[in-house]
Amino acid sequence: MSEEQKPGVKVEHRGVADDEGPETAPVVFDCRNVDIYYGEFKAVENLSMPIYQNRVTALIGPSGCGKSTFLRTLNRMNDFIPDWSCSGELRLNGDDIYAKGIDPVEIRLRVGMVFQSPNPFPKSIYENISLGPRLNGYTGNVDELVESALRKAYLWEEVRDKLKESATSLSGGQQQRLCIARAIAMLPEVLLMDEPTASLDPISTRKIEELITELKEHYTIIIVTHNMQQAARVGDYTALFYQGKLIEYDRTFKIFTNPSEKLTEDYITGRFG
Repeated sequence: MSEEQKPGVKVEHRGVADDEGPETAPVVFDCRNVDIYYGEFKAVENLSMPIYQNRVTALIGPSGCGKSTFLRTLNRMNDFIPDWSCSGELRLNGDDIYAKGIDPVEIRLRVGMVFQSPNPFPKSIYENISLGPRLNGYTGNVDELVESALRKAYLWEEVRDKLKESATSLSGGQQQRLCIARAIAMLPEVLLMDEPTASLDPISTRKIEELITELKEHYTIIIVTHNMQQAARVGDYTALFYQGKLIEYDRTFKIFTNPSEKLTEDYITGRFG
């Protein structure tokens, strides 16, 4: 690809650069030959990709391309959908998450989820963070766990004096950070985020993006986003999905400056999608 043909998405990038040498981080999710179905319809076809520890992996592509379906497969959220099924290998730190005898609840504890719209419980800020750990047998100091989760979510200083107030009194951006803190409090290995800033204003979006960059020091993060600039800003790796297929998966810097596939170039330069 010549210089004049290279995509021109010029945005800030905080992730792993293309020239940093071979990836040395361990593989957290090893996905091989994964097919995902809704009844007879194949939503994702023959997907193979590694997800690396303490990296942010961004999933991009037009609506209906299979990226959110794949995301929900990683913590067995799709189990609740009738006629859904999958085949292939999905291993979380070596464990086949769809093997017989594997408890899906345990997988959801290990792989936290943050949804597109903030969904705090209609309870106090404190209870939003503490309820899940207590129900799942946490035996440590709950007060310390709540504070730690809120600090990691950049929310402690804003709510420390009103922990007994309703979580619904917070702003939209604060509610989303609360939901991130709630997921963190479950002590997961991986955080999944399905368009976590889609309903937020630009200032709140920027805070969430900065938070994602900080959280990858502690967690492996996989984010679905329709915002290519966001993928370029926060992603260490980016995967393009199209019509149920993984078109290209590489370091974000390479995807946005010198993609290997013409379809990737067409998508990130706005020729379709």
